[in-house]
Amino acid sequence: MSATDRDVFPETLSFNLTIDGIVFPNAVNAKVTHTFNSARVLTVNFIGQESLDLCRLGAEVELSWGRGNLSNLVDDKKFIGIIKDIQPKPEVSTFTALDFTTLLAESQFVQFKSQDYVGEDLYFAAAKACNYKGIDVSRLTRGSGIMITKDMDLFGWKTRKEFIDACFAEMKVLVNDQFHKPNTIKQWRYAIRSGKVMDFFLSDESNTVTSFPYVEVSIEDANIINGGVVSKIDSTRLINAITVVSSDDEDIYVQLEDSGSQKRYGVVSNFISYKSKDKNELEDVAYKVLNRFKEPTVSYTLSLSNLDNLDIGDIVEINMPSLPKATREVVIGYEVTYGDSLQTSYVVGQPRVTPKEFLELLKEPTDR
Repeated sequence: MSATDRDVFPETLSFNLTIDGIVFPNAVNAKVTHTFNSARVLTVNFIGQESLDLCRLGAEVELSWGRGNLSNLVDDKKFIGIIKDIQPKPEVSTFTALDFTTLLAESQFVQFKSQDYVGEDLYFAAAKACNYKGIDVSRLTRGSGIMITKDMDLFGWKTRKEFIDACFAEMKVLVNDQFHKPNTIKQWRYAIRSGKVMDFFLSDESNTVTSFPYVEVSIEDANIINGGVVSKIDSTRLINAITVVSSDDEDIYVQLEDSGSQKRYGVVSNFISYKSKDKNELEDVAYKVLNRFKEPTVSYTLSLSNLDNLDIGDIVEINMPSLPKATREVVIGYEVTYGDSLQTSYVVGQPRVTPKEFLELLKEPTDR
């Protein structure tokens, strides 16, 4: 695979790779992987001493690819990162680079004090922490409407990424309206999706009225390859038998079960202590938890043809004969491999929320 200015499969995809501004020769293949709230990873296999001489730890790598040609290139997923690992070998050598999110993880520790942040929007607190070592935060202007409180686990000595991750752990929205299923949870996420530009995004895949999928995956659309859709079922958060006990009086409690879920997955119980003596309130909590966790978490891995331009946070509609009905999911990870052909694989799925996190959301207003 030539490393510069070459059209690779499909014909309209252009590719260019440089290290410290110098065109990198003799790349054999390259792979980019990404998941939300983490750095993109670029792995390049190459040959020749000339290429090895260009590699150094800490060097800045730039990989550009996109639809169009060299005079009209739509480059929407440029990778800019730093070489973190080099593996010289007699035949094929390898280097690995991470995007600038890694600088947040490696930052000097900062003492985050409650008095500096209480009352501030979590979104803007995280945005300030991202403003570091050349990361572009110019798009981070929206706000979440979720304000920092003293009891949030945000404070103390942390790296910038530890603080940002703590902020995003709190940035969940519980929605009950005509556009969503009851007790829908929307989760804020972050990622550098192009260059050095940091994005915060709130996908709304469960809204079938005002949100639209970027692409539909189906047999009819002929955009599935390599076995199509592979599902992964995670039952670690499954609950179909719940006991909610008053933390003030253990003789006040409610127990609920879902027989349909138990028939399919067996009995999986959970115990919750809740600060209320109102049995109706305990029953309401039990019902909401049971309704939210009675089914396992499902994610899908999609191998798609000519769809290298999907990105973290995009909505995909999956309509396959193997599924009982069409489902909308958000892209939470991907892998793109460049060689003699282009191969893409995407992971789509639901936010992973624990029962404890869900209970905390129930205590907040639904328009949080």
